[in-house]
Amino acid sequence: MATSIGTLLLGELQALSTEARRKHPEIKEAAERVIVLMRGIKATDSAQIAAELAKSDEVVGPFVLGCKSGNQRLVAASVQCLQQLVSHQAVSPRSIRATLGTLNAVGHLGTDIQVKVLQMVLPLVTMYDGSVFGETLVEALHLCLALQRSRDLIVNNTAAAILRQVVVAVFDRVVAEDGAHTAGEDHCADSAERDMTRRYAKDAYFVLQDLCLLAAGGDSIFIRVDAVDQGLILDLLESVLANHAAVLARHAAMVQILRERLAPFLVGFFGEKAPFTLAVRCTRIVWLFVRDLHGALAAECEVLLALLARLIDPGAAKPAARRQSISAQHPVALVPSKAAGAGGLPVFYRVLAAEVARLALQDPRLLCGLYAQYDGRGTDGSRVVADLVAAMAKLATEQPELRASNGGGGGIPAADSTAGAGQGAPPAAADGAADPRAAQLGPHNSSLRAELHRLLDKHDPPSVPETYLVYLALTTVTAVADGLATHTLERCSRTVATAGPDAAT
Repeated sequence: MATSIGTLLLGELQALSTEARRKHPEIKEAAERVIVLMRGIKATDSAQIAAELAKSDEVVGPFVLGCKSGNQRLVAASVQCLQQLVSHQAVSPRSIRATLGTLNAVGHLGTDIQVKVLQMVLPLVTMYDGSVFGETLVEALHLCLALQRSRDLIVNNTAAAILRQVVVAVFDRVVAEDGAHTAGEDHCADSAERDMTRRYAKDAYFVLQDLCLLAAGGDSIFIRVDAVDQGLILDLLESVLANHAAVLARHAAMVQILRERLAPFLVGFFGEKAPFTLAVRCTRIVWLFVRDLHGALAAECEVLLALLARLIDPGAAKPAARRQSISAQHPVALVPSKAAGAGGLPVFYRVLAAEVARLALQDPRLLCGLYAQYDGRGTDGSRVVADLVAAMAKLATEQPELRASNGGGGGIPAADSTAGAGQGAPPAAADGAADPRAAQLGPHNSSLRAELHRLLDKHDPPSVPETYLVYLALTTVTAVADGLATHTLERCSRTVATAGPDAAT
């Protein structure tokens, strides 16, 4: 096993030389030069052999020529050998860009070859990260995007998955790069100019910029792409926000991109009708904005929270003066006539907004943080949290006949009764004394197997129970009360414990 890479490569080179000797003498000569090189390596350990091979640019030569030959057998053998070289880190850093260019050239040849090509991209980015940046990174991204347009589902899904991992890896490298700076440097004070002087921060900036441009239907600048699936781009943005919101928040240039490109797109998106699959993805991004970036993008998150409230309650009062000035560039976001259920947007917009509102309101720490940032300041008339709670409370009272029919046997659902979306509904109560009309509102007939914002694989919205929105609102109001009570008691208990027994009495 110790000499696996050497033994394997010698056998493949000899086979390649034999196959190419008549019609492709240049491949035969290149293969024989590498055979001579390998026989001169004295090391026996696989890692040492790979390290020696990585010193020479000639090692990939016969395989690059084989990929360019047009001969199916030579191409398949060459791609297989390149995959082995890449996985063992036996490729010279100077040869990586040429290798990626070659892989781009054979990306149209058959499913097996395309999958092997894709399997090389992530190792090249992660294992050779010191060499894959700038234009070389562009080659890697272009390769994934080109193959993602394949009609073959295996290739399409593989390309999308690897592209997502590559994009996240680009931002992983920024974390390491930030950590490499001196401990005394204030990362929070990073300027846009400083971001542009760092290799990996610069790459991440351009990738983020292009993703935001492509999401909004614009043309990319850094990434070469002819056509792109908007849903895939939104998935990539969600991956970046979900994994590296902290990285974005501490880099001024990236924050500026989110402020100037992504936030306006999100605000404008919810003013027009769009397919369910895109609405789900934009909703998930709005949630990540609110949860993780309300500190770095306070004004933008305020507008998004106000937008959620208006989607939930189209008849709500106009926003505060400060919020009106913030959203002046995108008035469509706060126009009642465009709100869901008001003759404009489909009802699933309202459901998605209510689900995100519940996520925000049922988290006591996040709720307190949002209140402190907006309503609690009391200097600019901002009531973003109060408006959101009021919208959910208004939603809970929209069908008074349900409250009447619940009488004494139904009651408000428990705060956590919808927490396990996708789980089986609990059995109906067996109490014969309960009002049978209470069955109109409960987890058994008012919840969904999976919340709408989780349905990434659905092109059309599922059927939503008529009582779902009311049930969602009631559980949210209950969760707010329970969560704040628990959070307050915990803080009071810590205060008493810190002050000692005298303070407790």
